[in-house]
Amino acid sequence: MNIFSLVPGNFFSILASGNREIYFDALMLLNEYLKQNLNIPVSDYISSLTGLLEDRNFIIEQEDESPDVPETAEGQGGYSSNAKAHLILNRIVKTGWADREILDGSFVEIITPRDYAIRMMQLLDEMRDEKIHEYSSLVFSTYSALKQANHEQPREYYEAVLAARRNTETLVYELKSLYHNIRAYIRRIQEQNNINELLENHFEKYKPMTDRIYHPIKTMDSFYRFMAPVRELLVKIREDEDLLAGMRGRAMTVRKYGEEEAEAEILSAIDYVQDTYAIIGNIINEIDRKHGVYTKNSIEKMTYMMTADQSVRGKLLEIFKAYAAVVAAGRPRRGRLRETLESRLKAHIGIYRQQFIDGVSVFHRNPLGRRISGEALEIADSKFFSAEAMESLAEQLKNVYPPERICRFVESFFDSGRAVAESGTLPINDDTDFILLILAVARSRERGMDYDVELQKGRVNVNGYVIPKMKFSRRVAGAASGSVRGKDRG
Repeated sequence: MNIFSLVPGNFFSILASGNREIYFDALMLLNEYLKQNLNIPVSDYISSLTGLLEDRNFIIEQEDESPDVPETAEGQGGYSSNAKAHLILNRIVKTGWADREILDGSFVEIITPRDYAIRMMQLLDEMRDEKIHEYSSLVFSTYSALKQANHEQPREYYEAVLAARRNTETLVYELKSLYHNIRAYIRRIQEQNNINELLENHFEKYKPMTDRIYHPIKTMDSFYRFMAPVRELLVKIREDEDLLAGMRGRAMTVRKYGEEEAEAEILSAIDYVQDTYAIIGNIINEIDRKHGVYTKNSIEKMTYMMTADQSVRGKLLEIFKAYAAVVAAGRPRRGRLRETLESRLKAHIGIYRQQFIDGVSVFHRNPLGRRISGEALEIADSKFFSAEAMESLAEQLKNVYPPERICRFVESFFDSGRAVAESGTLPINDDTDFILLILAVARSRERGMDYDVELQKGRVNVNGYVIPKMKFSRRVAGAASGSVRGKDRG
């Protein structure tokens, strides 16, 4: 249905006029009377409205003027406060917010607000109220109504299903409102640049909202706790034909439905709750994510505001840091940015650039090159290179460790008159001794060496050096040239 077929076209004009704040207060006064009284006498309302208009600047508009209100010498435009109150009431009646009637059996004139106007005044009253809306246990209420009907009052299953639908619709509305409220608080963080405003926004507004709405949804009225039982009860109702028949009869009695309309209403309510409970988890997950984003952004902004230097000195320091970073970059594309910064600094804070010459001014620092990993160059003749390298190494060893030094080293094995030296008794104290031992074994066959070496199976550890088991002995006069003997030879 088109809303303007029910609501007059000029219904909202009083809230768009130049006196909208006064008209809003007049509507809220009418709403207060409606809360306390069944019938609202015109005289009482005019009296209260006259007091409300004291010291208020009410500008007479063309739509406010009425021949029924007498002009006086008092007030602006020739109207007193009482006359202005009558003008306001006439405008309220004219725009369709209320009617003026005579109370039955008397001559008392009363104000009767229209039904759609009552709902609008309630909405406006809630919007001006900064108190945080208390969250009702909607999930538990749904479960409780269905559970009670299942165990105690099966005749009331129809009312329980309708209540479950209403609670679920309200729950979805509450969750979506909470989600968008959190988004609004995140936007406020970006707009607020004062630490006191951030703290007030968090501790006096956001935290109370989460304590009264977000916290109950996650704890005592946990959706995940009651989701499965609620869906099980609804499945039971859907599958029980006798129970559905009883609910149809109840609906036909209460709502005066036909059988088809009653069944359609019941099944629609059950399907709505089932389908909604299948997606509410996604909404709660999004709320959790937005809550985490707000908490992170709020803490980071507070930390920054408390640690950043917001004085003039601190702000100048940040400007100089930015300028120094541009100068240090030294790139051509930074030239225009540098010129822009310099011009603004000169224009606003009277700062000028200075340069000087020192002992290194005539030198230029060598540009640092980046080391690039590349493929190793291939050696053309690897066999020749290997043979040449080995010959060079052998020549170096001969120069460092000549035969005479090797013979003296082996001769030390036979101190104290010994003729044979075993591996475990060899004097190997450092790397030099170890190298000399290797050379003594390798060069024992050369001419001029006066000892023999017999290699044996196994190894032995001498001062941390692992060597084969071997036996050194003095060469017998007249024997063949030195040789390496042993079981492991070859």
